[in-house]
Amino acid sequence: MKCWYTRNIVPIFRERCEALFMINLGMVKGSFYRKSLILVLIITCLPVTLISIGLYYTGSDRIVNELNKAHQIQLKQSIQRLDDYLSHLELYSAQLGFNPGFDISLTEIDFHQQFQRTDELLRSLALMQNSNPLISSVALYLKDSNKVIGDDSGVRTLSDEAERKLFQSLLDPNKGIYWIHSIHPVHLPDMARHGVIIKLPGGTQKEAYGAFIIYINQSALNNMVQKLTSGAGVAFLMDHQDRQVTDSSNTEGIRGLEEELRDYVRNDNLLENTFVYEWQGESFSVSYGKLSRLGDEFTYISATPLSQIMAPVSAMVRTILLVSTFGLFMALLLSWFASRRIYHPIRRLTKVFQSFKDGEPVANDELAYIERQWQRQLEQSEQLYRKVKQSIPSLREGFMLQLLEGHLYYLSDKELAGKMKELDWDTENKQFAYVAVQLSGMSSYDAASEKDKQLISFAAANIIEELCSSSRELFHVINFQDLSIGLFLIVDGSTDPIEIKEKLTKLANDFISALNKVLRMNVTIVISRTSRHIGELPELAAQTRQALRYREIDPCNQLIDMDDFLLAGHQPVRFPFELEREIVHAFSIGMEEETLERISRFMQALQKESSTELIVHQGMMKLLGSMWDAVLKSGANPYILYQGEDLYEQLQAIREPGEMLDWFRNKLVAPFIQSLSPSCDPELKAAIDQLLLRIREEVQSDISLEGYAEQMQMSPYKLSRAFKQITGENYVDYVTRLRIDKCKELLLKTDLKINDIAEMLRYQPSHLIRLFKKSEGMTPGQFRKRHSS
Repeated sequence: MKCWYTRNIVPIFRERCEALFMINLGMVKGSFYRKSLILVLIITCLPVTLISIGLYYTGSDRIVNELNKAHQIQLKQSIQRLDDYLSHLELYSAQLGFNPGFDISLTEIDFHQQFQRTDELLRSLALMQNSNPLISSVALYLKDSNKVIGDDSGVRTLSDEAERKLFQSLLDPNKGIYWIHSIHPVHLPDMARHGVIIKLPGGTQKEAYGAFIIYINQSALNNMVQKLTSGAGVAFLMDHQDRQVTDSSNTEGIRGLEEELRDYVRNDNLLENTFVYEWQGESFSVSYGKLSRLGDEFTYISATPLSQIMAPVSAMVRTILLVSTFGLFMALLLSWFASRRIYHPIRRLTKVFQSFKDGEPVANDELAYIERQWQRQLEQSEQLYRKVKQSIPSLREGFMLQLLEGHLYYLSDKELAGKMKELDWDTENKQFAYVAVQLSGMSSYDAASEKDKQLISFAAANIIEELCSSSRELFHVINFQDLSIGLFLIVDGSTDPIEIKEKLTKLANDFISALNKVLRMNVTIVISRTSRHIGELPELAAQTRQALRYREIDPCNQLIDMDDFLLAGHQPVRFPFELEREIVHAFSIGMEEETLERISRFMQALQKESSTELIVHQGMMKLLGSMWDAVLKSGANPYILYQGEDLYEQLQAIREPGEMLDWFRNKLVAPFIQSLSPSCDPELKAAIDQLLLRIREEVQSDISLEGYAEQMQMSPYKLSRAFKQITGENYVDYVTRLRIDKCKELLLKTDLKINDIAEMLRYQPSHLIRLFKKSEGMTPGQFRKRHSS
């Protein structure tokens, strides 16, 4: 902390001393003044002059080279973007050619009668148009039906013989995908565009029955190519026949440059693709290259004026000259100014101390006066030092929270060590460890509030801090206010890691014993691995706190070593999907008791598979998602039903199994069941009554709730809920009971075998016997024998 004095008091003192330069301008000047002026002029002006000359002659060339490199890099990036767009268009075209959705069955479509298929086809073409910025529109040509289908032109029949031959000629080239320089849309015969032809089917092995025609967005292509240059430069694209694909400018002068560059690149065998070209007294940096895409070879040419590239250099040179001149002028001025203020340092010091608010008058002995004032400043700095010392705990708390949360990621280990040294932590040749403590069993406290959790967390942090005080190691306790505490430890670097683990394990057992005794709560403690790098602490803390989720959810004390935990691995967990479906079904039709009982069994099944908190909690979160889906399907408004509460966030904060079950009962199930109160709608009751008659008549038919729901034009959920509300019995139990009654009737009145009866009732014989025994307590054969008399 002594360094704080150097950083704070000394700069203030220096600032006050510099203020003395403004005092006593009228002193008599002697030889010392002249000599000091000459010396200061040499010291200040000579370096400025040398630096200015060096910057002018060396900095300009380097800046020119760097700007040229930057221009070439930017140009390569623009070319790569253009190539990426063309590559994406080529890949998309290849996918269209082999898309099974556009097979030969398209030739058999009656576009006027099959309206839905036609609409789907037009929608697909519209989606294709938006898939790539280079696509202006997409059309599908079918040879046999002689039709062209377009997203903007609709379905059109080629009535003109010239048009028919034009589109048929598109299928002639022995290529599956190829570039066409000029083709007009069928509804715009005067507007020729560039295009890409994709024959159907893809490849060249089979005879084509049609083709996709992708019309290129000329404006988008021009903009992409124009990005290869800037300002007054030009950039354009040519195909393999040297026909210009893009138009960079409408200016005749620029067009002349384009024609000269095209002829120059075509006729000269250039060894490099970058050269300087003189045109109308101006130099241009020209770059060109070839792109093989879409079944064609394209040549791009970009020309940028060298004056535009080097414009920043001119400005920089002028700036260097201006700064150098200003620096030289300031050196002269400061030299003159400093030489006038170099006299009478003692007097300047006395002026500084007199300028203080509580400064005393100057005595005869100026040196003694300065000494007294200096001592006074030292006393004030010591007082400030003690105040800072008292605030160190809160500073440590804030620093550790920032460090462990990963907010200081930009600092190196050396910088972090320096900051910790300022907080009186010696981290040289040390090892670091992190211990996470989690309290559980809060559900045993009746009506425990969030404030109670904070009080318990505060008490636990104090107990841990008191137990650590007896240790010689440096430590810091962090209270997260949510029944979890973090402990940061600094251990001697020469200590063996095994010995450190033994000390931490003993300390953790002491924590468990004390917290059990005082707070009567279960404790889970995770001990991290040790590290010699401060920068690894956020990762250690995150891993350690994450490992708390793998604690055994059963009420018990647990001690987890991260070294053993990372090596142990975890077995796969089977999720009780069948039980989840039963819960969702009972929940959807308003069976509250059955829903709660199955949720309890669901949690027991999860705990049986894996008793870790993470697996159980994730399973309950998945169950919540399924039940939430059932709420949405029921037609209820979740926002009104649950008063706008975030159920996922609430469940995420719960760690205890008992609390989870209470939460499902009170927060999720109860409000939904209450919203399913019996309806007094007489029409719905009459519909259910008529349904009961139909079921009795059709009990031997293959009947289902979904079939009846479709006939009654309502959802299965709504019908099932109304059936349960009005009859007091769910649909499946009702149909089963009717069929069991019918089975008893057939057993007593006929000699049919059980297999025949099962077939009449739409059951498998084994399933019917099991249902019958469950209902009557005996098998069908036993029933017939007992009642045969």
